[in-house]
Amino acid sequence: MATSKRSGSSRSKNRRTEVPGQALGYGLQYTRMTQLLLEAPAGSFCSMEYLDDVALQQADKGTRLIQSKSALAANPVADRAKSLWKALSNWTSLATDPDYDLEKTAFEIYVSRPVGGELVEAFTKACTLEQARAAIAQARDRLWGKSPGFALKSTVADEVAPYLERVFNAAPASLERIICNFKLTHGSGSPQADIEALIRTHPVSLTKVVDIADHMCGIVKRRVDELLEAGRPAVIARDAFYGWYATYLRKIDRDTVLLSRAEPPSDKESRGQLPKIFVQQLDLIGLPFEDKLEAVSDYLMAAADRTTWALSGEVDGSSFDDLDAALKRSWKNKRRTCGIEHGSKPGDLQGQALYSNCMDLTMPLQAMQPPDHFIPGCFHRLADDMSIGWHPDYEQKLKVKKAA
Repeated sequence: MATSKRSGSSRSKNRRTEVPGQALGYGLQYTRMTQLLLEAPAGSFCSMEYLDDVALQQADKGTRLIQSKSALAANPVADRAKSLWKALSNWTSLATDPDYDLEKTAFEIYVSRPVGGELVEAFTKACTLEQARAAIAQARDRLWGKSPGFALKSTVADEVAPYLERVFNAAPASLERIICNFKLTHGSGSPQADIEALIRTHPVSLTKVVDIADHMCGIVKRRVDELLEAGRPAVIARDAFYGWYATYLRKIDRDTVLLSRAEPPSDKESRGQLPKIFVQQLDLIGLPFEDKLEAVSDYLMAAADRTTWALSGEVDGSSFDDLDAALKRSWKNKRRTCGIEHGSKPGDLQGQALYSNCMDLTMPLQAMQPPDHFIPGCFHRLADDMSIGWHPDYEQKLKVKKAA
């Protein structure tokens, strides 16, 4: 029994070691496709798990087949790497398909971080059929040994041997064309950072880059998943992608919208705010407990947004002072109107009317639209320092309550 437990523990350990790399490899395809769509020319199409891991198709320039490789530790394009020779083997098999025009097909291995190898670099540098032929001979001599004896062939790892066999025994003309059209590309080590760097070259606000990258990666993954679930090829038109891209930019950029990064407070955090003055002001006008919790949430999230926007430079600090002054003026005018319209009613009902009018107010901040919770949260901030109040006699009642 003890041996079984140790064996199980060992298997668990192996899974923990392998799974991050595997998950990164799967996720990389979505990220690489997003980057490809951002770079793709108008009228082209990008696909995932259709023609290859990822692919780009252009009606006039042919097809670009891309094998995407993550590289947490190992080098997937080392001279004896299985992934390198498996990719080449797959492409040599593809070359036998009469539907593929090798002259108009580019073959690419993309690795998420800078890596290389003597043989893969020789393949990349081969720009003519003669150079490709020489690079193939170099690889065969290195891995199999000189012809005709191929003395090193028996030293090739079992997991790599079948792929080498297919590659070196492929039709020479096809293999030479594949190598001639082959290139190795790589990322910086962070595919997400690479997408952000690409978006920064576009005319967008730097403070919005991360939000844009997150959104576009998410929409690509969702669209691919929807297509695959429907049993359809995961193909996305570049022009459709840029339509989604432009729509999202209009929504959050051009300095028209402020995005909240504040998280809603937990129940414990909300209850911890209940003794504060702005909540006591809600007690004076008889609001239910649920409305108080909503008010606390608005107050905390607005406070977090004020800090975040000031630190990021999205909003100048003086703009918050201008907003507070405008809210006080608006409260004063609404209070006068409520007094005229509801002066004959009890004070708590007058306060509820004033509170409702203020909570419905929309006001820009530095000519930008803030999220829905922000203006209510700012009103609560002013109510907390008693600059404003809801009950007609809020100052006197709060003093009595404090004295008690």
